Amino acid sequence: MSRLMIILTSSAMLATLGCASIPTGPSVMVLPGVGLTLEHFSKDNIICQQFASLQVSGTPNQAEINNSHANTATSSTFADDAQLRYDMAYIQCMYIKGHQVPVHGQLTDVTPAHVTSPYPPVPLLTPPK
Repeated sequence: MSRLMIILTSSAMLATLGCASIPTGPSVMVLPGVGLTLEHFSKDNIICQQFASLQVSGTPNQAEINNSHANTATSSTFADDAQLRYDMAYIQCMYIKGHQVPVHGQLTDVTPAHVTSPYPPVPLLTPPK
């Protein structure tokens, strides 16, 4: 009976882990850089998708790490982690090539107190003497 339990448990784990896969594409939108053609964007897109795939699947050592990670996590967690790493590598590659990538938050250290107006300053009224 214990042998049957081991086989069933192993089969269930393999079935669950079999669902985890390497992402096939980015889940983020990247726009062509200013002054870059659609053809240039398309070529960079292909190159960066290949780069991101290599970052997720990696070398044989990385594949072993991925497999050990998959054995200790659920397939959805592994898939989410793989997609996140894929997207990060893809965004970095496209940014380096000059394209517009999604940005979260404010990247500058300009605060509203430092913002200057494009309009001339309002003259101060001095009381008449």
